Amino acid sequence: MKIFKSVFLASFCLSILNSQQVPPCLAIASETDINNALKVWPKIEKGKSLKINSLIGYQYQTMDNKLNSFYFTDKTSWWKNLNDDPWSEYPLFGDDFVPPELNFPENVDDNLRWMCGYSYIVDIPKDYDSNKEYPLIVFLHGGIDGNQSKLKYRAGLRKSFYMSDDNQYILIVPFKLGFDWDPKKIIDIIEDVKSNLSVDVSRIHLTGLSMGGRGSFIVASEYPNVFASIMPLSPHHTPYNYLSLKGKVKNIPILISHGDIDQVSSFDIAKEMYEALKFIDAEVTFKIRSGIGHTGWESFYSDKENINWLLSWKKE
Repeated sequence: MKIFKSVFLASFCLSILNSQQVPPCLAIASETDINNALKVWPKIEKGKSLKINSLIGYQYQTMDNKLNSFYFTDKTSWWKNLNDDPWSEYPLFGDDFVPPELNFPENVDDNLRWMCGYSYIVDIPKDYDSNKEYPLIVFLHGGIDGNQSKLKYRAGLRKSFYMSDDNQYILIVPFKLGFDWDPKKIIDIIEDVKSNLSVDVSRIHLTGLSMGGRGSFIVASEYPNVFASIMPLSPHHTPYNYLSLKGKVKNIPILISHGDIDQVSSFDIAKEMYEALKFIDAEVTFKIRSGIGHTGWESFYSDKENINWLLSWKKE
């Protein structure tokens, strides 16, 4: 797989160079080592949200280069609308939105921005104390396109997450531009957060919905020793399903939730994943949301039972 990726990326980058087009990120990210931040974080304040663009200057060998090339290269990608640009500072959207100053050189092809690291939002606990370690929840959104209203919805979902006063946590929400979630980009974000905030490394948790539900399986399968628990919601099943990843995630506590009348993501495949994990003695729970389609995530995340389950696990 890595040989295929390297050959593909090499030929792809050669074609870009031949056409004198480059992505808006030139620092080549390591596939194995930590890629340290290229930018300094904004000032950290209790209870505030930060927009972090410290890793967007890295170019990654993403696992879905072929799909991204097909969908975004030589096309007018949604992020090229300056009023929808996800590389802005905080706030990301709304009346106070300020488009970023990109100032790309002439040879930059912004349709290739999917090759770059993720920008993301960080919510700081209201009682944050740098002398205390906090659990970290990574939330992966769904979908592959965007605009102001979709970005607002994706980011706004984090506001529904239940948080008790006596078990506060750091919440991070990356924004992907490519087709699928890339594990190395997520790991570098986690390392970036650990370098700037006080994180309990034994309590790093992962959740996501739809494409982010499948993304939870994908990311956790590549880094199973990082996450104390994962909670995929309505995991999407195309262009490939996630059943083959069961052996890689079997040692992580997993809660899968799916609406039984979902017409977008396959309920049957989610159930099959649950049964396959159960068969190999994984710690797995399947919560069926009866009469629910491809929706209902706000009520799920606002339920303290679900968030408390996610936070209850700790890596030994």
